[in-house]
Amino acid sequence: MVKGLKWWVWLLIGILIGSITMLSLSISFQVSRPINRLEYVALVELSGSIAYSESPLTLFSGEVLTPSDVEDLVSQIRRDPTIKAVVLVINSPGGSAAASEEIYTMFKKLSEEKILVSYITEYGASGGYYIALPSKEIIASPHSLTGSVGAISIVISWKELMDKLGIKSETFKSGELKDIGSSWKDITDEERRVMTSIINSIADIFKERVREHRGGKIVDWSEVFTARPYTGLQALQVGLVDGIGSLDDAVKKARQLSGLPEDAPTKWIKPRAPTLLELLLGGSSTRVMKLSYEVLLMWPLPDFSTLRCNPQGWRAYLQN
Repeated sequence: MVKGLKWWVWLLIGILIGSITMLSLSISFQVSRPINRLEYVALVELSGSIAYSESPLTLFSGEVLTPSDVEDLVSQIRRDPTIKAVVLVINSPGGSAAASEEIYTMFKKLSEEKILVSYITEYGASGGYYIALPSKEIIASPHSLTGSVGAISIVISWKELMDKLGIKSETFKSGELKDIGSSWKDITDEERRVMTSIINSIADIFKERVREHRGGKIVDWSEVFTARPYTGLQALQVGLVDGIGSLDDAVKKARQLSGLPEDAPTKWIKPRAPTLLELLLGGSSTRVMKLSYEVLLMWPLPDFSTLRCNPQGWRAYLQN
């Protein structure tokens, strides 16, 4: 019966077998062949005071850099295999110690996957410098302000003003130092000692991070640890940064370190657009505690006079 098959049947069978064979080879080739996508350098803008979304620092700055913002940017970078290097474009005086540590940790993990280079534009001081530390190299504008390796906290006392206004308060506490830092009383010598120990403890972590990432580069540790700020040029001289230049210089360095060609393109990575639900709810559903004071990795310090221009800011601050 097989011998009786017509010639055109054999032709169809041959075409079918050939088609299946060619399709299989094509699929195999496509799977094994690397996808030819253009590799590039990602640029990430990190501007503003470092804080959580409802920190008191948001009252002093129209622009705030939050850990959630950075987490979104880092997620975008991780998902894109064509990003071979990242330039962090930093313009921040720092801010919350806790928020700075969280962002630092994200960048440290990212540095294990991608080449990081930081470029300090105007400010990269205190917490702004802290988040740059995981970078392979730090480039700074010669006129930028950076360094300020230390911590600070400000406690404001309203007691004398309240006494003049005839306003009194009573505090019921389970321990002598439970109300340390309260604005309703004068601070005691014991409270000063405790607050100083807290600040020094947080500053010690900052110093340890600098030792870890800049260990063989710092010229004079005792000077750097006075927490003084430096211009970009001065920071190069003491070893806080690796070079002076422009954003183009930072991009060129990122290309070199990642093995990309000199003409490899760049692309800005922008924050994710809010979802419709977030827009309807007025932003993220996550709420963060409001605190009356914070331990800061920040220089220069926030200016209380700016609150006078923002009545809403005054009300929000006094509610704390």
